[in-house]
Amino acid sequence: MTTCEHRPVRVGRIDVAACADCGVVEWGSAFGPVDPAEALTVLFGNFELIGRLEALGAPAPVVLAYRAPGFRKRANLDAFPRRTWLRATPDLWMSHDGETLLLAPTREIVFENLTRRRA
Repeated sequence: MTTCEHRPVRVGRIDVAACADCGVVEWGSAFGPVDPAEALTVLFGNFELIGRLEALGAPAPVVLAYRAPGFRKRANLDAFPRRTWLRATPDLWMSHDGETLLLAPTREIVFENLTRRRA
């Protein structure tokens, strides 16, 4: 049994503890725990959906690929291990390669929320 020590990294106003060994992400702030959906919105809410991929080896059959709007926002990915699927929320897994954010929703409603066009 592996014992993981999760050390948070500050990304803007969000504390992220992402563990490649156990695949868990813990979200926090200076004031305590943060809702995972809120943390994801703060860190990646302005990333652009660039496509859908049929997934092999991912925790969901379809993966959504996102591009950062610029270098500064792309740096948010550095708080997470590369090429590792992490459970960001109970129904959403995430991974990245340093450039592209991949989200794998495991429930249809989460998929619909991520792909809905914003006015």
